[in-house]
Amino acid sequence: MLNEITIGKIRYRGNIDDSAFLKAYEKLQTNCELLSYDEKFYLLKLAILFLNSTDKEVVLLGYCIILRYSNKFKDYGPLYDVAMSRSYIPITKFIENKYLVKNAKQSFSDLYLSAYQENFKIRGDNNHIYRSLGQMILNKFSECMDNIAIVAPTSYGKSEMIIAKIQAHLTEKICIVVPSKALLAQTRKGLMRNEIIRNHFGKIITHPDMFRNGDSSFLAVLTQERLLRLLQKNKQLALDLVMVDEAHNILENGKRAHLLAQVLLILKNRKKLFLVNFFTPFLCDVKNLNITNTDIDIKGKPIDENMKIEKFFAYDLNKNEKYLYDQFLNRPFPLNVLDFESDIDFISHHKSEKNIIYLNRPVKAEEVAMAMARTEGKIIITEAVQKIVDSISDLIHPDYNLIQCIKGGVVYHHAGIPDVVRLFVEDIFSTYLEFKYIVTTSTLLEGVNIPAEKIFVLTPKKGPGNLTDSQFKNLVGRVCRFKEIFDIKRGDLKLLEPEIYLIKGNYAPGNFALLNFYSTRVNSSRINKDIVKNPLLKNSENQAEAKEVLEYLENMEPGSSGLTDVASPRTEIGKLCFENNVYDFNIIKSEVILNKNLNTYDSAGNEKINNAGSLIEGIYEIFLKDVKLNDKAGNIIRLQNEPKARNFYAMFIGWRAVGAPYPLMIGSFLRYWKKIEQSGETIIFVGSQRGDITHDGHQKLWVDISKKTEIERINLAIAKIKEEQEFVDFNIIKFVEILNDLNVIDGDFYNQVKYGTANKYMICMLKNGFSMELSKIFVNKYFEHVEFNFRNDSVYYSKALINDMIRNNENEILIFEARNSMH
Repeated sequence: MLNEITIGKIRYRGNIDDSAFLKAYEKLQTNCELLSYDEKFYLLKLAILFLNSTDKEVVLLGYCIILRYSNKFKDYGPLYDVAMSRSYIPITKFIENKYLVKNAKQSFSDLYLSAYQENFKIRGDNNHIYRSLGQMILNKFSECMDNIAIVAPTSYGKSEMIIAKIQAHLTEKICIVVPSKALLAQTRKGLMRNEIIRNHFGKIITHPDMFRNGDSSFLAVLTQERLLRLLQKNKQLALDLVMVDEAHNILENGKRAHLLAQVLLILKNRKKLFLVNFFTPFLCDVKNLNITNTDIDIKGKPIDENMKIEKFFAYDLNKNEKYLYDQFLNRPFPLNVLDFESDIDFISHHKSEKNIIYLNRPVKAEEVAMAMARTEGKIIITEAVQKIVDSISDLIHPDYNLIQCIKGGVVYHHAGIPDVVRLFVEDIFSTYLEFKYIVTTSTLLEGVNIPAEKIFVLTPKKGPGNLTDSQFKNLVGRVCRFKEIFDIKRGDLKLLEPEIYLIKGNYAPGNFALLNFYSTRVNSSRINKDIVKNPLLKNSENQAEAKEVLEYLENMEPGSSGLTDVASPRTEIGKLCFENNVYDFNIIKSEVILNKNLNTYDSAGNEKINNAGSLIEGIYEIFLKDVKLNDKAGNIIRLQNEPKARNFYAMFIGWRAVGAPYPLMIGSFLRYWKKIEQSGETIIFVGSQRGDITHDGHQKLWVDISKKTEIERINLAIAKIKEEQEFVDFNIIKFVEILNDLNVIDGDFYNQVKYGTANKYMICMLKNGFSMELSKIFVNKYFEHVEFNFRNDSVYYSKALINDMIRNNENEILIFEARNSMH
C-alpha cells in the first residue's frame, strides 16, 4: 500500500529542497515564462495526484496548481474538468459561456454535464445564477434546521438564506440583529427588494419606537442596543426567530458583545422555543456560540469549498524586498522589484481597476487617501462626478478632504464619516469606474460589500492590537466577490486568485515581521482556534467574569440569568439604570447616592428640563455627583470632573436639539475653537482617533488647535461632530431616557434631544432610518407626495417623488438616500 501524501511530507525539507517539483512550482507562482513543456506536464500530473489525496491541504495544493496554470496559459480545460468533478458550477458555466467553442457538435457526455449543471441554477435579482454544491448544501441546511450557524465567506448567498428563513416564518415575530446603525439601511434595502416580504410586512421596524403592540407578526432590523430598548419598553414581547449577522462579534469581551448575548438570554427566557440563527464569514467551531445557562445547541454545516486561492505578497519598503508567500508550502518566493520611494508609489504601480487600501486609524486613512489622490493626479470631472462633488460640498463643506480625494479618483471610508455620506461613498465607488481606490479602516469588516480586485494592507493593526487570523481572513474576503468574478460581461477567472499585498513601509510598526504575520495568519497547516472572550458563552476563557455580567442581566430581566439570590435595586432610579443598560458605575452600590441626588434635585424646585444646559447639569447632579465611576465609564468621566466638558456638551446637545445641519455645526466648532485659542488655551481634547499629542497623560488624546490650518480645523470638526454624535447616542441618551421615565424632562425637549426635532412627521421619518437632512426636505418641500401612517409609524412615497427631486436638481446624496429607502 502506498504511503499517503500529506502536506507535512511535501513540506519536509529533505523531500522538497532542490526537487524538480519545487523548481517547477516556484516558476508557476512567480515566472511562468520559464516553465518548459515537460515542467508543465509534470505539474499537471502531480496536481491530479494531489487532488486524489485524503489530506485536505494537499487537495487544495492540487487545485491551486490547476487554477494557476489555467489562468497563466489561458488553457481552461484542466480547470473545467477539476471544477466539474468538485461541482464548482459557477466556474464551469463561466468557462462554457466565455471560453468554449459555441455551436460545436455536443457529445452525450457534454449534454449530460450541461443537464447536471442546471440542478445548480437559481433565480437571481435580474437573471439566473449558478451556485456551487457547497452553496446548495448550505442553503438546504439553512432551510431545514433550527438554531444554526451559517459560516461562509462573502458571496456565498447569505442574503438569500436570510430571505428564505423569513419566508418560512412569515406569520411570526422576526428580528435581524446587525452590528452597526450603518447596516440598518443596507439590510432593510435588501429585504424590501423581495416582493413577498415587502407585500406581507409592509414595513420593516428599524427603531424600537416603530413597534406597535398587538402586531401578530413583524420583521425588524435592529442593533442589539435598539433590540434591548424594544424589549425593555415592551415587557411581554417575545420573538420567534432572531438572525444575528456578523455573529463573530459575540465572541468579544466588550459591552456590545455582552449586550448581544444578554438580549438573546432575555428572548430565551420569554419564549422557550425561541429560535436563533447566526451568520458569520468565519468561525472555527459553531459550539463556541452556545450561550451559558441555555439549552440552545447551535448546529453548523462545515463546507470545505475553496474556489478562490489567494496570492499573498509581502513588500518591505526599507529593504526594497518583495516576496510571494505560499500558504501551502509555508515559504516565501523572492520576486524582482523596482525601487519605490513610498507605500503610495508601490500601490500606484501595482493597482488594478478597483483597490482597497487598509489602515487602522481614520486620520491615517485620510492622509493616505490624500497622498494617493495627489499621486494619481486629477481625473476627468464628468457631469456625474461634478454632481458628487457639489453634493458633498453642499451637505458637509466645500473644504472637506473627501472632495479633494474624489477629484483624484480616491474615496475613503471610516467611522468618522457621516452615515449617509459613508453609504454614498460605497455606492459611488461601486458604480463609477473613475474611482479606483477606497482607503478604509476596520469599518470594512462590518459586512460592507464593494467590488475590488486587490487589497493593500499598510498596517497589521486593528485598534491597539494586531489583526487576528479571523479578522485578517475577513478582510481578505472583501476582495474578488463572486458577483464580479462570474459576471459574464466583465468577469474574469483571474479574480479567483485575489492579490493581497502586505506592506511594511511608513504606516507599519518598525518591528513588523511580514512573513511571520502571513505564517501565523494564512498558513494552510495552521490550526485556527476561536478566541472566546465573552463570559456569557459556555466556552469562554473569561468564566470568572460571568457571575458579574449575569447578575447585571438578572436585574435587567428577572429570571433570565439562571442565578438566584441576586442583589436587586430598591429604588426606581436604580431599576431604570439597569433597564437602560448603564454600566458607568455599580448601580447597586450607587443607588443610595443616586436616589439622594434625585431627591435633592427635585426638592430644589427645578422646573422640568427644557434646554441643553439644564439637561447636562441635571445629568451631572443626579447621576455623576459624588458617584464612583468604574473603568467602563470611558469619557463620561469628563462630565463628572470637567465643568468645561459639561459646557461643551451643553453646546453640542443644543445643536442636536434643533437638528443643526453639518455646515452650521462646523462653523460653530470653528468659532468655539477660535474662542478657546483667544483665551490662551490651545490644547483641546479630541480622543485617540485624532489626537497627536499627550497632555496630562500617556495617550495621544489632544491636539494643539493653534497649529492647525483652517482646512485642518474644518476636517477635524467634521470628524468630531460624528464622534460626538456617537458619544451622545451611546453614553448620554440612556440618561435622557431615565430622566424621561422619571418625568423630569419636558416631553417636547425630550423629542428634540432624542431625534433633533419635535415635528411628528420628521420623527416618523427618523424612526424609519431617514437622515435629518432628507427628513427636512421631505416634510418642507415634498410633503404632498409622502404618506405617513402614525398607527404603525410608516412612511410611503413613490418613484414620482424621486423623479421630482431629480428634476429639481436636489442634492445627489439625498436622492441616493431616498431611492434606497423607498418602500
